[in-house]
Amino acid sequence: GGGMQFMQQDCRLTLRDGLEELYRHAPEVAVVSQRKGKMFVDHDLTHVLFGCDTSLQGEILLKPWIFFGTTINRDEIKAYAMDPDVQMLNEEGVQLMGGRLKAYTLLLTYYLPLFFWIWLRRVRSMSAKWPHSDVTEDMMNTPLDELRRDYGIRLYQ
Repeated sequence: GGGMQFMQQDCRLTLRDGLEELYRHAPEVAVVSQRKGKMFVDHDLTHVLFGCDTSLQGEILLKPWIFFGTTINRDEIKAYAMDPDVQMLNEEGVQLMGGRLKAYTLLLTYYLPLFFWIWLRRVRSMSAKWPHSDVTEDMMNTPLDELRRDYGIRLYQ
């Protein structure tokens, strides 16, 4: 999923068109989100806004943005984490990394420092938090480069 326009900082697609682009490139994500509804779509929108694809790497890199750069609350995080589909995806992720031990090692040695860096150099300089579960129609129709300017988002890529 490297060739997606929404992964460019100054992408002129609207948030809505960016979401459609994500779903075209990852039809399996679209199928799950259509079945599961708003909580999943809100999550997909953060992929688009923060320029992270839906690969394992993209999911992991998105986390500091979601935790510290949006208005998501503990209950919402818990509901998402407890969802059977999400747990299944996490399990697949662990297998992809080569099992639990390797996954934890990778998370601690590689992703944790990267998390901290993204938080330090990117998330902290946001001018406002993204309204995770309150995205309006107006926002959906706004070009990504404008939303990113408004919220002070500089993509990690």
